[in-house]
Amino acid sequence: MYKLSQIAEITDSVFKGKINYSINHFLNDSRNLQSPADSMFVALKTTRNNGHHYIQSLIDKGVKSFLIQENEFNYQDYKDSDVSFVLSHNPLKTLQNLAAYHRQQFSIPVIGITGSNGKTVVKEWLYQLLKKNYSICRSPKSYNSQVGVPLSVLNLNATHTLAIFEAGISQTGEMEQLASIIRPTIGILTSLGTAHDEGFESSNEKLQEKSKLLEGCDVAIINGESLKSKLQHQPKTSIYISEGEEADVKIKFNAPELMLKSGSGDYKFNLPFTDMASVSNASTCAIVLKTLGFNQDFIAAGLGQLQPVALRLEIKNGIHNSLLINDFYNSDLDSFRIALNYLQQQNRRQRKIVIVSDIEQSGITADALYRNLAELLTQSKVDLVIGIGRDISNHKPLFKTNSLFFADTKSFIGQLKFIDYQLSNAGILLKGARSFGFENISRLLQQKSHDTVFEINLNKLTDNVNYYRSLLAPNVKLMCMVKAMGYGSGGAEIARTLQHIGVDYLAVAYADEGVELRQSQIELPVMVMNPEEDAFDDIINYRLEPEIYNFRILDLFIQHLDASGITEPYPIHLKIDTGMHRLGFEEREIERLITQIKSVPQLRVRSVFSHLSASDNPNLDDFTNEQIQVFENVCGRLEKELAYSFIKHICNSAGISRHKQAHYNMVRLGIGMYGIGIDEKEQLKLQNVGSLKTRISQIKNISGGQTVSYNRSGKITEDARIATLPLGYADGFSRALGNGKHGVYINGVFCKTVGNVCMDMCMVDVSAVNCSEGDEAVIFENVEQINRVAKALGSIPYEALTNVSGRVKRIYVQE
Repeated sequence: MYKLSQIAEITDSVFKGKINYSINHFLNDSRNLQSPADSMFVALKTTRNNGHHYIQSLIDKGVKSFLIQENEFNYQDYKDSDVSFVLSHNPLKTLQNLAAYHRQQFSIPVIGITGSNGKTVVKEWLYQLLKKNYSICRSPKSYNSQVGVPLSVLNLNATHTLAIFEAGISQTGEMEQLASIIRPTIGILTSLGTAHDEGFESSNEKLQEKSKLLEGCDVAIINGESLKSKLQHQPKTSIYISEGEEADVKIKFNAPELMLKSGSGDYKFNLPFTDMASVSNASTCAIVLKTLGFNQDFIAAGLGQLQPVALRLEIKNGIHNSLLINDFYNSDLDSFRIALNYLQQQNRRQRKIVIVSDIEQSGITADALYRNLAELLTQSKVDLVIGIGRDISNHKPLFKTNSLFFADTKSFIGQLKFIDYQLSNAGILLKGARSFGFENISRLLQQKSHDTVFEINLNKLTDNVNYYRSLLAPNVKLMCMVKAMGYGSGGAEIARTLQHIGVDYLAVAYADEGVELRQSQIELPVMVMNPEEDAFDDIINYRLEPEIYNFRILDLFIQHLDASGITEPYPIHLKIDTGMHRLGFEEREIERLITQIKSVPQLRVRSVFSHLSASDNPNLDDFTNEQIQVFENVCGRLEKELAYSFIKHICNSAGISRHKQAHYNMVRLGIGMYGIGIDEKEQLKLQNVGSLKTRISQIKNISGGQTVSYNRSGKITEDARIATLPLGYADGFSRALGNGKHGVYINGVFCKTVGNVCMDMCMVDVSAVNCSEGDEAVIFENVEQINRVAKALGSIPYEALTNVSGRVKRIYVQE
């Protein structure tokens, strides 16, 4: 695509290096590396992270080309190597300028989409509708940011005949830059809602900012006739869509029939959806197709076959100790790359398997398409490829990896019992076009469980961690707490994500939790906070690091080191009791502690830490400051007497936010990582990570005077509809929540419990809600609901989250 010297010349940057590499791929996330030789890593420094910290690890993986910010990385250290650099005052601006230049090299139709909601759905539906008629370049997933847009546009190549890009903004001044990169010929505004309101003074300011994408378009398609009078700069040609009488295209929907009425005629279509958001998005797509010159029959056929858009990948436990990653709603090379990245990041099994259907992508010959796919799978070191479909089967000689091929999904399912042993202990990616029905394969491969699930959003976890990182100085390390199954979210899976985003340390409560992490290929250092004597062998064998909190445990660990023949210094963490009075050495014991540690050459103090007992309480800040002072005194004495430095940490999640003077060189992030903030202001910057859900098993009509549950505890005073849910105290829904003390949310309505909560079930009153058996019931999916559960328990959010039992299936999603 571009030589490094060209990139420097185009963007007014400086090329440094012996080799002028050719670049075909750009990445800003070190985890997404697939083709090191022709990739450029764009090192971006933000308030929450610094890409320059990942350069050395990428060099170790074979990357040779980097776009870096001046004075952020010492490229001179590599002047005699084969690594090359492009130096910039602002790498993000350089990336954007390169993308804008690249866009100008193409004269194809380009559709630009903005709006508060519906951008990704409209983009994916347009792709479904037009993929057989165009070779389409589109934004991967939701790549619509200041970074995502240029990365998307740089995917344009000579084979493409149409492009579809999203543009998302969160504050003023952002859209002008994105518009100059995308330069759409057709612009779409899907909606104007409340998302990102905090970045604008008013709804009108947000509208004017979003509308900048439309200003240079040949045609702008805008949802909402009321916006017509509000736009300060009207596009050349505007088509306003809504249910209102003044719309250029009026929507009238009587399920399943959609009628679009306009001055040029009326159009009727049948839709496979009934919700108004889908109706609005489908109407937008219809007008885009009409603008591109397609007739009513073509549009009707396409709209009638629209498929739901999966906005995220799902991870589930599979049969034979496998890990199942579902991404079977679309199938093209761009989305395939993203899915393979995810397989690489999350897989903690011994092998990698990809089950793939025929690829739906036009504008490229079948030979070239499947050759590219085969190379992608080889680069990703996939152990077994299972191809399903006639096209991929016809190209099986291209696949050097161990492979099996089937004509269709039915044939694969019919042979599954003969080959399922090959799927054991593997991470399995299901990547197929919707028409191949891979959901049937998923049902067969996933581990069977009941309807209650705990859904963990890994994107939100990452965003929360990055928020707390933004509060730290560059030299402050981050330890993340994954004890108690990662606060109920699943320790190994959470740790896997934390390892990939580059945290420095993990902490668990007991050694067996650390052993699980090591068995799941977690290599980060792990501190064990409650090291029991019986677990010392595991601690040493799995390279775990014990917390030492009193002389008894210190003596026992020294004896075990001697008995094990350990002669090299072993890392330990000293816990100091500065006022919590739970565990830890007291200040009066430090002299004896120093003497003992100095006398044992097998010990090396890795860190010294303490625990703030009231870091979230402003009324107790005087006591917190006393704790901090005691901690500093003890650390000073230890450092002086031991004659070496160690890590110091005292701040938990609340301490990170409120006591920045005590960050030292490491902090411990716990509940904040999962989306629970210290106050309303911080809560706005965090996102809840876990959602606990189930489904209605049965609904009964119960007459007044009858009772429900054990001991006739639920008394029905008047006729009622009672739903039974497969959720009980064995799942973590406490008996204390029964008898109307709490409830669940069904179709947005809060339904109180009736009678005692049973071990495996509970009953709720659904008299006031329109619902059916099989409908979803939400226990909590946001922080407000978690707090309500905690209040009903007379407890705190920690307990509400960690109560979710191990038998509840965890599903991990990434958008």
